[in-house]
Amino acid sequence: MTFFRALIVLHRAYRHRGPRTRTHLLIRFLTCPFLRVLDAVPRDARVLDVGAGHGLFARLVAARGARRVIAVEPDVRKVQPVDGVTFVAGFDDCVGGTFEAIVIIDVLYKIPKADWQPLLERCAARLAPGGLLLVKEHDPRARIKHGWNRAQEWLASKMRLTLGQSFTYVNPDDFAAWLGALGFEHQRVERLDFGYPHPHVLITCLRS
Repeated sequence: MTFFRALIVLHRAYRHRGPRTRTHLLIRFLTCPFLRVLDAVPRDARVLDVGAGHGLFARLVAARGARRVIAVEPDVRKVQPVDGVTFVAGFDDCVGGTFEAIVIIDVLYKIPKADWQPLLERCAARLAPGGLLLVKEHDPRARIKHGWNRAQEWLASKMRLTLGQSFTYVNPDDFAAWLGALGFEHQRVERLDFGYPHPHVLITCLRS
């Protein structure tokens, strides 16, 4: 999907929302490499978006032709109908079924680290054989970009734009190795931050 096509899709999906939400979504789209993550999602797949926010990425996945897209989000302020997306208010454990891809974008860092393993184990249980887990987070080794990211996230939390107060970032290579220990295969770590102000990194792995 091209950049301008994505803008058209998102404008049509969110043009009736309030100016604060539209501004937030535009900034989010411009500062996060959603389209680079989208390229890694299999086409014609059943996709689960965990911690989907307003459903921005889920809407792009649906517009590209996914077989089914479910977005789950605990912040009920953000859960409103989005074309092509089944939106569920709650946490990931309230969603059943199997998926060819599960996507977690900028979610883990706001969750206590002790809760990561149960979440990822539930994701593994919901992935079809050969299914993909895609985790987009930030690389704390990029000191300047990471410092800017932490400042922005602190401000977003103070403005109550996001839930959670945790700020836990880990070395992506260590995280990928940990996923391997949980039974995921072929871990790939890819920096996606060229041209972006934040140190975006994508960890992709297969369910065995």
